[in-house]
Amino acid sequence: MQTDKILLVGNPNVGKTSVFNRITRSNEHVGNWHGVTVEEKSKIITYKDKALKIVDLPGLYSLTVYSPEEAVSRDAVISGKGAPVLDVCDANNLPRNLFLTLQLLEAGANVVVAANMTDELNARGLRLDEKLLSERLGVPVVSISAKKGKSAFVVLDACVDRIKKKSRATLPYLETLPTEKLCGIIEKNANEARLNVVFAAVKLMEHDDFVAEKLNLSEKQLAEIAALGDLHAALVSARYGYIEEILDGAVLPLDKAPKTKRHKLVEKVKRTADRLALSKYFALPTFLLVILCVFFITFGTVGPFFSGLIGDFFVNCVKGSLFNLLTRLNAPDWTVGLICDGIVGGVCGILVFLPQILLLFFFLAVMEDSGYVSRVAFMTDGLFEKIGLSGKSVFTLLMGFGCCATAVLTTRGLEDEKMRKKTALITSFMSCSARLPVYSTIAFVYFTEFNYLIIFGLYALGALVAVAVAAVMENCTKKLKSGKPSFIMEMPPYRFPTFERIIQILWVNVKNFLLKVGTTVFALGVIMWVLSNFSLTEGYGGESDSIMMTLGKILAPLFAPLGFGSWKAVTALIGGVVAKEAVVSTIQSLGGVETLFVGEYAGIDALSFMVYTLLYVPCLATVSALIKETGAKWALFAVTLQLCVAYAVTFIVRVVALTFVNSPGLAVSVCLMLIAALISLFLAFAGKNVRGNCEGCVGNCAKCK
Repeated sequence: MQTDKILLVGNPNVGKTSVFNRITRSNEHVGNWHGVTVEEKSKIITYKDKALKIVDLPGLYSLTVYSPEEAVSRDAVISGKGAPVLDVCDANNLPRNLFLTLQLLEAGANVVVAANMTDELNARGLRLDEKLLSERLGVPVVSISAKKGKSAFVVLDACVDRIKKKSRATLPYLETLPTEKLCGIIEKNANEARLNVVFAAVKLMEHDDFVAEKLNLSEKQLAEIAALGDLHAALVSARYGYIEEILDGAVLPLDKAPKTKRHKLVEKVKRTADRLALSKYFALPTFLLVILCVFFITFGTVGPFFSGLIGDFFVNCVKGSLFNLLTRLNAPDWTVGLICDGIVGGVCGILVFLPQILLLFFFLAVMEDSGYVSRVAFMTDGLFEKIGLSGKSVFTLLMGFGCCATAVLTTRGLEDEKMRKKTALITSFMSCSARLPVYSTIAFVYFTEFNYLIIFGLYALGALVAVAVAAVMENCTKKLKSGKPSFIMEMPPYRFPTFERIIQILWVNVKNFLLKVGTTVFALGVIMWVLSNFSLTEGYGGESDSIMMTLGKILAPLFAPLGFGSWKAVTALIGGVVAKEAVVSTIQSLGGVETLFVGEYAGIDALSFMVYTLLYVPCLATVSALIKETGAKWALFAVTLQLCVAYAVTFIVRVVALTFVNSPGLAVSVCLMLIAALISLFLAFAGKNVRGNCEGCVGNCAKCK
């Protein structure tokens, strides 16, 4: 059976990946920001006896691209060979979205327009006359809502119908420009470069370097083109003028308007929320308060309750039953130890934190799906601009709370190469979910009542260290000094998170967590238990040092200044290089966390260990992602940097903590100075303030200034 290709394109935040998930029954990540899709994702489906390869391309605003992810989409479109291009637009923001549509038509693409989120348009008392818009554009236009079951499948009928047909769109605004004359100058070059001649001419008007290089124009041709004048502004004006013309009368009031009182109340609540979420002075405190509440629920109340239930089940039922069974069978001691401590103890020591991980991802999913994460990015852009990053970097760093390896891949969405490298290098300082079991295990023992505050502090410390390192790189390393960062971002309206989407996010993360526990953590737990309980000379249970103890004692003195210079602590850190979850499974197999930190300052030693776990080398998956995105040299630099920073910061934390314990007066003084410094820093680097809630606005319109 022949497989036909359908390309999905569109601006960021129009629901393109939601459409892909709906029609392919997939669970690809969806987010309210640029860079969620960083490479093409495809899936072959069967629809009405046809094999269709649906390709989800990274979001872009224009076919003149500025980042590697956008180049993926441009190349797929211009080499599409007549494949239907499903252009997903936001029905609430058609004037901006159709700008890309016109560029697709200029490139000769076989376009089908999917006007998504029509449910939100209807909620505003409006409807789209897709038939009229289709007649004016000369291509099929379908109204859908990707959140509403079957409506997304309507686009497949339109796309299948276009497989053997071509768009008959006319673009009269191009006739107002010297397009024909320009085409005559470059026609031969365009044919040799296998580029649509109209597309090439339009891109030359836009000063597109990619097309100019492909055409390989002579000096004479360049002179003839220059004689036509600078046509960029005229082209943009002509496009928007045509968009205004074709949309005239295409968006109409509903025959039966929705309940206005409810709609007005919802809009008022949204505006009130944005006064806090985008305020210059209250945005950051609001964000910190939200995160603190999340941590209180996750680690202080609900999470520990369910974790305790799971822990009791595994200890009393699973581990206890296995121990009794193996004892009755007269199994060798090493077999009992391997199964009960190395396997069950290690794996179950991680599984007990599943409720906390579920809760954390639930709250992150709600913030993401509601549109709040985009506002966090906008709020922090003022600070990030001063350290050579942009608000887009926030998306990468926030994804680092889930998985740093995945987050590193999203840096492809950053247009500046140095900014891209810098963001990738600092992402590993963010506290990924794999570190969470380490914090919970230790904090529950040594900081029982305020464990959620300790964990919140660790997450905040990771973010502060990442920002500080980025600032140092920007000001002290020429190779990483960014150009002037640009920040073009969708400001999506607040939306109620859908139950289906939340469940999808939770399922994907739980599945990945369980797969890692059942493979990597399981294998490492067995290996670490064997190395920690067998010696090279006497085998199991001998009086001589175990294999891991021998290695741990060699490295332990290096960590003595940090407060955890025991071979057990060092052994746990070694396992964490492969996967951070292995730290907990190793600790469990070595007798529990209580055996690692003892003495008068056991709590401070435990805190130091958590700080070092937060900041030292990332897992192998993240290192692999760094090599892929930045190269082996920069990946090695990142690992070396993290080792040095982890050691220095942990040492400082330990010294400060000991000072606080031994000199309470000095501790209060230092805290007051630190608070004053943070307030001053916040006021100096406070982000932009948005008074309005303009859809698609980035804070530069007259209403928001």
